[in-house]
Amino acid sequence: MQHDDDEHDPDGVSLSSEWSRLEGLRQTRLDALTAIDEAAARIASGEGGICSVCGRPIAPERLEARPQATTCIDCAP
Repeated sequence: MQHDDDEHDPDGVSLSSEWSRLEGLRQTRLDALTAIDEAAARIASGEGGICSVCGRPIAPERLEARPQATTCIDCAP
């Protein structure tokens, strides 16, 4: 049997599986940082706190819990 990498541990995951998992975690963090940067830009431009779907204010409690929220609770997916 041939494996994807030369350092496969028969009792553990392959290195390629571990790299794939770590890349997924890295991308998730980058996406979260991008969303927070976009929220900060909206706040700086005076557009923060307004639902992108209905145009109503987003509840302060929602923004406290999810600063990157772009929708109110009613419009949230």
